[in-house]
Amino acid sequence: MGIFDEPEDKAGGSESPPDKKQDFEKYYQFLRAKDPRLLPVITEFDPFSLARERYIEIAIRELYSRIMYVTLEIVAIPDEIGSSDFSKTIYDSHSPKLQRGLMYYVIEAMSEESKVVLRKRPIHGREHAFYFEERTYTVFAKKVNKLDFVELDFEEFHRTELLEAYFGMVFDAIVGAAKLIRVGGAVLLKISDLSELISDKEVLTAVETQINKINDALKKSSVAYIDAQSALEMPKVDVKPVKEQLEYAYSLICNATGRPMSFINGQLVGSLNSTGDGDRKQNRLASVRDFNEILRGVFESVFGADFMIKPDIEQLPEISNFLNSIEMSSLFTDDEKRKMVETVLPIAELGISKN
Repeated sequence: MGIFDEPEDKAGGSESPPDKKQDFEKYYQFLRAKDPRLLPVITEFDPFSLARERYIEIAIRELYSRIMYVTLEIVAIPDEIGSSDFSKTIYDSHSPKLQRGLMYYVIEAMSEESKVVLRKRPIHGREHAFYFEERTYTVFAKKVNKLDFVELDFEEFHRTELLEAYFGMVFDAIVGAAKLIRVGGAVLLKISDLSELISDKEVLTAVETQINKINDALKKSSVAYIDAQSALEMPKVDVKPVKEQLEYAYSLICNATGRPMSFINGQLVGSLNSTGDGDRKQNRLASVRDFNEILRGVFESVFGADFMIKPDIEQLPEISNFLNSIEMSSLFTDDEKRKMVETVLPIAELGISKN
């Protein structure tokens, strides 16, 4: 028996089912006689499960990409490195051929919770710009300079596992929304006294014929006739539950990343200078954490220089008023004033001496 052959059953053999319209009773008996134990066993293929896994993978990678590139906005590039060499090292280049930047490897390692070893190669004609070659081993020959290698270890980066669960919830909500959209595009044919009509086999055939004619007329935008007591309606779809599911899933993602809701759902532009002071401050605090936990050590390993965080220029008006008040006060000594200023400005990092 072939994999898609009709199975043998108690009705005898694998004959085709009787015509439902010609003999409804025989057709019904044919279905009742089927033995489920004799049905062929085939491997199920669920495209939605594959789509779900792929969606989660892409969503996490794209979110990490947005987070890391927004975090770059607060990084103060050391003078000895220069912004040109820094950008050449960090970003991908697509000319004359594709060359992956450092951020690509960081984001990939974060997304996959993996450990990556990169060999650092200098870019010709530049003093502090590098490109990278991925290695699959961590044991090096004695003649190899270990300073030329950068290790990215995200094997214990469990934030990714949380995001896998949360983006799975987002995908399920999106699938639910897609089903609602398809339902919203359907047409309901409400037939008067349908339950009584289908009890008569002959009338049922006539009803099915009329339904098919109405369906064809709708497809062609032509004329069709229905009973005066019947009606054609578009179904009313309630998307509120889906929106609530998405908001709940996004709130969990916010909790895992420390980012505001407007950043996660795309309403906040990917910049630390966007409107919305509360969201901006929360976004900056999350970027400071991600810089210190993830990027700072990586950058210092690659460039061999100390990296700091830029002052928050959005607070300059408030800081200016604060400094004027401190300067005009006669209640504090110069040392006390300096200590108060250091609470809002990185004086030592800016190279400002005490004299």
